[in-house]
Amino acid sequence: MGDINDLRRARKAAAEDMQAKADALTTLEDQESADEAALEGAQAAFDAAKATFDKADRQVKRAEDVEAASASAAAPEPGSEPNAPRGGVAAQPKEKGLQFGAMLRTLAAAGGRVREAREIAEENGQSGLFAAQNVSSGVAGGFLVPEDVSSEVIELLRPASVVTAMGPRIVPMPDGNLTQNRRASGASFGYGDEGSDAPVTGYAYGQMKLSAKKMRGIIPISNDLLRTASTAVDRMVRDDAIEDAAQIQDRYFLRGLGTEFAPKGLRFQLLGTAAAATNILAMSGDASVQSVNSNLGRMELALANANVPYSGAHWIMSPRTAMFLTNLVDGNGNKAFPEMANGQLRRKPVHVTTEMPSNLGAGGNESEIMLVHPKHVVIGEHMGITIAMSEQAAYRDDSGELQSAFSRDETLMRMIMQHDLGLRHLPAVAVLTGVTWADQ
Repeated sequence: MGDINDLRRARKAAAEDMQAKADALTTLEDQESADEAALEGAQAAFDAAKATFDKADRQVKRAEDVEAASASAAAPEPGSEPNAPRGGVAAQPKEKGLQFGAMLRTLAAAGGRVREAREIAEENGQSGLFAAQNVSSGVAGGFLVPEDVSSEVIELLRPASVVTAMGPRIVPMPDGNLTQNRRASGASFGYGDEGSDAPVTGYAYGQMKLSAKKMRGIIPISNDLLRTASTAVDRMVRDDAIEDAAQIQDRYFLRGLGTEFAPKGLRFQLLGTAAAATNILAMSGDASVQSVNSNLGRMELALANANVPYSGAHWIMSPRTAMFLTNLVDGNGNKAFPEMANGQLRRKPVHVTTEMPSNLGAGGNESEIMLVHPKHVVIGEHMGITIAMSEQAAYRDDSGELQSAFSRDETLMRMIMQHDLGLRHLPAVAVLTGVTWADQ
């Protein structure tokens, strides 16, 4: 059985052919001197077109029945889901983000024009794709993705990004700004008699200020793909957008220097504060098991000394460092950290990303490791996702070469998201610098 969208297009083409044959037959019938043989031929052509349409219609209805049956079979038993309605079965959720991929593909095919995209979706059997979107609802220079579709994409983006995969606190910023007190030291609890004020034991506050920073990305999409309306293409477009956005988000959330227009990453949140002296640690010793354990323990102790439970923290490291720790053996040839095979190190999750470089330092052979407690990481999100399309613009590839979308038969998608990152408690991050561990 073919893709249901392909079947719907075939049915639409059959209906148009049937209409053309019907018009031709009517024209002949209206002629007083029409040849009988010509009438019989036109009638036969109409009957054949009708038979083709009937076959295509049956195939579409059969595919729709199979799709409905599959969704029904995959649905949970009545009452097994906490949110299932009484006397019925909760609706089977559709694949997240697939509508986003279809929107991107269709908008790209229409050159970013919503009205034409709606017509293309109708021709492709996806008449409801832009049903809830007014033609005039796009923003200047782009198309604002509907909130429900945008939330699905962001939900998929979070596990794809190292920082958001840790489970930080994510809060909305309706006006693009958020100011919150930051815990600096001390505690606000103490003992006292009934008539006295509650004692305050050295509690000090700082402030965490977030302001929406605009993250932009350009994704080239082959026009050969755009000419094919299928679920596989929608999924590919969706996945490319999510993977590219996650990589750039991690680049700045981890090591962004912090400017008026870009977030300050976790690596540099501590600079210029008292926590820098206690939580930015230089690697000591060699690459022996004992020395490695000592350095990792120093990072855990930095969190513990600030009353941050390191048992709930997450490691972030480069692929080179992760491979070294995976392969490290003791004097007896036993794996020093066998749990690395399961993404754990000293009973804490490990996140591996190329956005933790391995070419730092004067010699270009150093890396860094972070230990982060996500409970104290705050990400503010503003607006949703805005996209724009162009077949004429140019872009730079991975090697920095300027490429023309027109000459390469591509459509460029620009995706914009707005957010910022901060720390409610600065010592919730420990950084080990100068890491030269590597397999020989």
